[in-house]
Amino acid sequence: MNGTESSYLKVLLLISVALTVAASGCVSPMGGGSTGPGVAIENFEPSLTQVESNEPVTLHLELRNKGEYNGPLSNGVPVVAELMGIDTTEWMVLPSIYSQPMYLFAPDMESQTEGGLGTWNWELTTPMLARGQRLTYSPLSRVYYMYETDVIKPVWFVTKEELETIVRSGGSLTSEPTTYTSGPLTVDVKTGNFVASREWMDSKFQVQIKISNTGSGNVFGKERPIGVYVEWPSFVSPIGGNCPKEIDWTAGYSDILPIGLTPPTTLGNFVRLWDTRETDITCEFMIVEPPSSRTKANFHVKLSYIYYIDQSTQITVKGVEDFI
Repeated sequence: MNGTESSYLKVLLLISVALTVAASGCVSPMGGGSTGPGVAIENFEPSLTQVESNEPVTLHLELRNKGEYNGPLSNGVPVVAELMGIDTTEWMVLPSIYSQPMYLFAPDMESQTEGGLGTWNWELTTPMLARGQRLTYSPLSRVYYMYETDVIKPVWFVTKEELETIVRSGGSLTSEPTTYTSGPLTVDVKTGNFVASREWMDSKFQVQIKISNTGSGNVFGKERPIGVYVEWPSFVSPIGGNCPKEIDWTAGYSDILPIGLTPPTTLGNFVRLWDTRETDITCEFMIVEPPSSRTKANFHVKLSYIYYIDQSTQITVKGVEDFI
């Protein structure tokens, strides 16, 4: 065997745990158990569905964190609700159209406790309507919250020589499942085609990241901005110096955020969620310090974003005013 052939045999192959060579692995949540898509509205209803004009009525809101994120510094997910769908020049709303910030913890599977519950009441006075007039209104609660989604993708790195030995012996690479935290955005991380090369520094491969909005709401912001941070193994490096690459876009938070919420911070870069539903990111990596033997390493993807969900209810107001 000459030196060139030997060098070729040492070329590192990138083997995703999803490939046939590896034992099949399923995707599983980091925390396990039954979790949901982030913060959910469990109840939004008036104290009275039918009420006379210029009379008090209460709108009651209940929220619960059903995902797996515990908020910045694990102090609970910051949540703010906004009352919409009615004209506040006709309705009196106290204390404000915005709730105070609520901080909701994720469910704890070990102690089998539910996620944190947040409640808020808006005290309203119905509009003044003429006697005999009857109108039905549809108040809407929009709930904003800051969230993160984490994904860890295990990947095998193996030399061509070692791979051939595994295949000849009928063996396989023991896989581990991709792990993720539950939230309204999901992430699918895949490795692309391996590019064989005779030199380590020319060994390239792709990592594809697909982000999907599987929740019932939307990412907040004009451009639907999502902070994406990717942590890769120490012996590889993204071509171009970053993954994902920063995009040139207008300020994603030109819309005014409710008091109590701040734009998410990320060590990575912001990307757009196209058509409010999904986006794809492809990063190309090169091997800079190849391991000498079979090695399993992780790609860690973290999304940071502000999400919102809506729920409406109805109140019928019966006019009793005698206007002069």
